[in-house]
Amino acid sequence: ILDARNSEVDSKVTVEGVVAKITYANGMNPNGFFLVDDTSSIYVYSNEIAGGVSVGQKIKVAGTKTLYILESEQAPAAIHGYQGSIQLQDAALISKAEGTYEFNKEWIETTTVKQILETPMSNNITTKIFKVNAIVKEVPGVGFTNFYVNDLDDETGSYCYSLCNGGDYTYLRPFDGKICEVYLAAINCKATTSGTIYRFVPILVSEANRRSEERFSRNAETD
Repeated sequence: ILDARNSEVDSKVTVEGVVAKITYANGMNPNGFFLVDDTSSIYVYSNEIAGGVSVGQKIKVAGTKTLYILESEQAPAAIHGYQGSIQLQDAALISKAEGTYEFNKEWIETTTVKQILETPMSNNITTKIFKVNAIVKEVPGVGFTNFYVNDLDDETGSYCYSLCNGGDYTYLRPFDGKICEVYLAAINCKATTSGTIYRFVPILVSEANRRSEERFSRNAETD
């Protein structure tokens, strides 16, 4: 995966690892996943594959390395030097194994939310997992809920990227206001004329030796 991350844009690559996190689009439909091996992590954008795999499954996929930026954010991204989110697109599933496995954490760097947010755009850390101690916070809105991962000062932080009005992060509610151990990735970067900020996806969250496993019900409230 590290080689795939470092490959040229539009390179055809094959990667193999453990599915660490599935992401969701409108209506709680799977639209992609984070894949982890012994070297690094990467996001794979694929509705079809995401709907047919599960967290903890070992899989092998082929795809095209891309740097994705929302069309509406491309102009300000260029101003601030943001290259785009490192991911695989046009992916095809080659194989998947039965059983459930933990993803390798030995390569994952321990840092802080503040240090992640201060990482310069020239060092593209998107879709790479880090380990932080952080405060998880829920902030309800009108018709949506924002979930934040903040540094221990409870001020420096960013929001979790959601296409489901926060419905894909309701499993974080038991951790609201608590100091947690979080395996965290910046899935992309929001770019505006005034600046940039990483958008987060918590990969794994635990508090007081309790690990949060993401559980969704198909009849759960969605947007």
